[in-house]
Amino acid sequence: MSSKIDIFIPTFNESVHIAQAVTNAREVGHVYVLDSCSTDNTQQLARDAGATVIEHAWEGYARQKNWGLDNIPWTGDWIFILDADERITPALADELRGIADNPHAASGYFVNRLLLFMGRPIRHGGLYPSWNLRFFKRGQARYEDRSVHEHMICDGSTQYMEHEMLHVRCETMTQYIDKHIRYADLESDEWVKQRIGQSHGAQTGKLFRDMLRYRQWIRRNIWPRTPFRPMLRFIYMYIFRLGILDGRPGLSLANLMANYEYMISLLYRDKMVRLDEIKRKIN
Repeated sequence: MSSKIDIFIPTFNESVHIAQAVTNAREVGHVYVLDSCSTDNTQQLARDAGATVIEHAWEGYARQKNWGLDNIPWTGDWIFILDADERITPALADELRGIADNPHAASGYFVNRLLLFMGRPIRHGGLYPSWNLRFFKRGQARYEDRSVHEHMICDGSTQYMEHEMLHVRCETMTQYIDKHIRYADLESDEWVKQRIGQSHGAQTGKLFRDMLRYRQWIRRNIWPRTPFRPMLRFIYMYIFRLGILDGRPGLSLANLMANYEYMISLLYRDKMVRLDEIKRKIN
């Protein structure tokens, strides 16, 4: 364990994942779990595994994490943000320690994430590589204000790490689908906000520094207006990004994500119809 690194795990009802996540993360540094008032035994399992648990009512993905960055009593100089269903590999752990000991290190680091789905690593379908800014000097990074699929903004220089973390799935397929229904609901909220001019969106001042942020801009400003999105998402993942090479799991994921796009559109249209009805009643 490095005294220079703190691990930040935000949770809500993660009893399936949290014990393994904390045990794995403690090999790197002290673990802080920010729990959003779970109704299962997530908090007790996290404490039993050696984490410091702090409870804070849910504010949304970005605001909850930013609250943690501002209020958790960090002791390390570096913070690594880990989801409960992610794992730090031994090679990545060694790389993290080396960066923390380097006085000339960058301010933040993107970490690649490899998804394990239906017992198979997914390396195609546009899901790999999956770069996420997760490791940074304390006080140098924050999340943009967004309901879901939020991204981190780093004040200083950034680099990319050599080794990857794992994205595991211990929950049942029913739980996995339910989770994506919640994500679709939050994503449709963002579309509504953007339509009525309330969304902060991506921060354009830093948007075009690299291809990753350019893709974020496309995803938020062009993709929602694209017709036949579910079908295009399937064709893109399964054919153009070679999801077919991932076998049955690749086909399943392409179908799931196509349905996810359809759910977003359906929820968005429903919310806009309801808003129009409210406006007509007011007027």
